[in-house]
Amino acid sequence: MTERIDDQGGRFAAALRAAISERGITLARLRSQLIDDGNPVSMATLSYWRSGDRQPEGAQSLSVVDGIEDRLGLNRGHLGGLLRASARLGPVPPPRLPFDEEREQRETEETLKELHAAPQDALRDLSTHITAFVGASGSLEKIIMRCLVQSTKGTISEVPLIDVAPRETDVMSVISNVVGGRVDREYLHPGRLLSGVVIALDETIETGATTLFEFTETFPAGYPERQSAWHGTSRQSRESLIWVRFHPDAVPSWCEEYIETDAEYVSSIRSVRGGSVHLVRHGFGPGVLGIRWGYDE
Repeated sequence: MTERIDDQGGRFAAALRAAISERGITLARLRSQLIDDGNPVSMATLSYWRSGDRQPEGAQSLSVVDGIEDRLGLNRGHLGGLLRASARLGPVPPPRLPFDEEREQRETEETLKELHAAPQDALRDLSTHITAFVGASGSLEKIIMRCLVQSTKGTISEVPLIDVAPRETDVMSVISNVVGGRVDREYLHPGRLLSGVVIALDETIETGATTLFEFTETFPAGYPERQSAWHGTSRQSRESLIWVRFHPDAVPSWCEEYIETDAEYVSSIRSVRGGSVHLVRHGFGPGVLGIRWGYDE
């Protein structure tokens, strides 16, 4: 989505024009490169941004701005940092739980309540990178998750995380090696399917500001075997990336990606090359996207 801009927003257009001119690249060529990178954008939109008639707004448009900076060899924020705060936030719809099952929705709400978690209406998931490691048994051993989040209003000092186990269990996954925060509270729902933790951030953020944190999640003995890696977001996210890396002795017989939203469920078979597979989406959410795999007997 775009909007008409004032003189302050025109700084973005001027910087974009200068960068394009210095690189000697055409808009058509830039658009083609962005599409190749998974950042679809129309020629009309790029033309509006360059002329200053409109400026980027919303998660998908801001993802395109990131892509432009990368393609033009600019530092991150060189262009995006010139946008007004309201444009960087974009339209902020109310959050929606990413789970379709009634039980998962209900137990998520109950878990967040027991954790005394801060309201989710002020938190935006801008970028999430998940690296999942599959062991020799074929099951998920650990994931490393890096998250860039933004406050859409007020002050945010903590972030809640929800885990849905493959089946009911008395064993929770373990969050450790937190960078940018610490585990403050955790809770296993009596239904034994969902659990949650709250990460207290090292640095609180105000409206429009962002913070970055990283953690490792491991699955101890007794936790049900998991042959999937997924990410759920309650709002549109600028970038979501899942990279699954398989042990050399556990390359799967089949692998598929799947996407669940209010409107649809889509899955497709993926080939595993070089012992890994990845899934990336720009401007995705609310919903769940993931990768699952299996082995012929």
